[in-house]
Amino acid sequence: MPLSLTGFVPQYERICPGNPALGSASLLPWDAEIFGFPVGSFEIGAERLDEVLEKEFSARFLAWAKRHGIRLCMCAIPAANSWWKLALAAAGFSFVDFALQARLNELQTARLPEPRTALRDVEAGEWEAIEAIAEHAFHFGRFHADPLFPRELADLRYRRWIRNARAALSVSNRVFAMGEPGAVQGFYHVFINGGDSDLRLAALRPDLQGTMLGFDLYVSVLHSLKGLGVRRVQTSISAGNTSVMNVYSMLGFSFSRAEAIYHWHSTSAFGRAAE
Repeated sequence: MPLSLTGFVPQYERICPGNPALGSASLLPWDAEIFGFPVGSFEIGAERLDEVLEKEFSARFLAWAKRHGIRLCMCAIPAANSWWKLALAAAGFSFVDFALQARLNELQTARLPEPRTALRDVEAGEWEAIEAIAEHAFHFGRFHADPLFPRELADLRYRRWIRNARAALSVSNRVFAMGEPGAVQGFYHVFINGGDSDLRLAALRPDLQGTMLGFDLYVSVLHSLKGLGVRRVQTSISAGNTSVMNVYSMLGFSFSRAEAIYHWHSTSAFGRAAE
């Protein structure tokens, strides 16, 4: 399993030890620490189940969730898998988002627009401004798309994301700032592993969104990574974020691995009872 975008690799266990087809689940301590309650992730174990196993899946999943006190659990499935869409709904999951993987495989030879601004390292006194941008800039992603999930917690997740990125800064884990020192306009968090890079989190100050500065931010980070010898870049993006998808398309990215994302809420989660 590749490194997750949070830097935490989930530890999955089968919800039925003797039957991998029923799928596996993991606690997500990174999100649990931020939200203050147990959060989980479920992965399917087969493209579909027979009628008997379908009923067992629901019972096994609910038993796992109850055992760990899970209040919210996510599941991402291939977007074309209609069988699991129905099975997840029957188990109390609700659709919240579509996600895609965007990739640029030949960064070193890519024909990019000339950058109009250069990115730089964040200065010591700028981190509060970076965190504030992260907390207030986002409107997409599965937590923001979930009508049952509190907006303030979805926003807090991105503030904490940057705080954790700062705590783990290294030659591989980088946060670039855009704008003159003391006047941060935006940021880009990336992870570099040899010739590969994950584009993990980018944001522009809310009052600057909708301007060409957003395009400049994406162009500039690619030039920065190119200068560091990166050959391939990838990221995950909500399909609802069409403006950024358009930017990636203009910059030569390809899209794949379309996934439908579902959330399950426990009976105690935000006043909503599980189905």
